[in-house]
Amino acid sequence: MTIKALEDRIGSLSKPSKMPCHGYSLPAYACKRGSLLRQIDNSVCSGCYALKNRYLFDNVQKALYKRLDAVLSNETEWGDLVTQLISKKEKSGYFRWHDSGDIQSLDHLSAINNVALSLPDIKFWLPTRETKLLSQWLKSQTLADNLNIRISASMVGQKPSNPIQLRTKTTQSSVGFDGASLNCPALHQGNSCQDCRACWDKSVLTVNYQLH
Repeated sequence: MTIKALEDRIGSLSKPSKMPCHGYSLPAYACKRGSLLRQIDNSVCSGCYALKNRYLFDNVQKALYKRLDAVLSNETEWGDLVTQLISKKEKSGYFRWHDSGDIQSLDHLSAINNVALSLPDIKFWLPTRETKLLSQWLKSQTLADNLNIRISASMVGQKPSNPIQLRTKTTQSSVGFDGASLNCPALHQGNSCQDCRACWDKSVLTVNYQLH
């Protein structure tokens, strides 16, 4: 299929200005745990950047919901199509899932993992707060070597709550936490990753971000 035909089916890849690569974003309103955390003061999600500014533009919302509809309609077929689209468009060797949104289901996570297995030359980064779903999935599935899942902290200034069964298989990230392995350097380099790829690196156990 052509790039246009694929985009007509599952939406286009996103290209966050900070990132060195493409991504695939979903509506923040579709975050399951995030929707609950948004109601809690001092949670990271209470000030969600993906519910502000350009994310609210009509064209951006339309693109986000088109991707969500594609995921929910048939996760397996979506996985095959997004694999083709990434293989045709991503030349950096890196890919980020969900600068907005999160995992929707076990089948969605399986499809994401299969994308990584199908594209071993690309390093994938998947941030998530869906620890219960992830724990359930890992009981019967094997994580692709080139897929780094970072458990995102729920509360500002606190270490992520990473269940013990996930600690040897995932990394983590925090916001405004002093005890991280590495502080995201983007704040001091024009809000850009530049040559940093720590978020994709499984050897960097905790990346701390500045509060948006």
